[in-house]
Amino acid sequence: MKKVLIIYLFLLLLQSCGYVPMYANNQKVDFYIEEIRFDDGDRDLSTYLKNNLNAYFVIKGNKKYKIDTSIDYTKNSISKNLTGDTVEYELIAIVRFLITNDEFNKELVIRENLKMSNFSDEFEEIQYEKTIKQNMARSISSKLLTQISRFNVN
Repeated sequence: MKKVLIIYLFLLLLQSCGYVPMYANNQKVDFYIEEIRFDDGDRDLSTYLKNNLNAYFVIKGNKKYKIDTSIDYTKNSISKNLTGDTVEYELIAIVRFLITNDEFNKELVIRENLKMSNFSDEFEEIQYEKTIKQNMARSISSKLLTQISRFNVN
């Protein structure tokens, strides 16, 4: 009974400690993306990246950025079974951003990699790979926006 009372008091104290997520109130954006160009890299990944960045094409501040993007996407076989069939793949996306502003040019390279098992059904494997590309694009765009936000602070 004593342990339950201590745990209850501890949880009560934690609940009222005033914890707020770090970026909960950080919705103010003082920049926008004027233009983003993609080279002849992976088409799916570039589409997902552009969709994730669509909200930043609206003029929300006085700093504008132009971004040139180069995507290198590879799907490498990393393990095979005794018959020579691939058992596991490594998906690697290397995205190079050239971010231009009136004041500077910065290059940013973001690398994402993930291991994926081979599926017996090819359609399922293609759908799963598309889901992985969407997740990679979400992560890459988040990292890009974080870096642009840091440029605005400096």
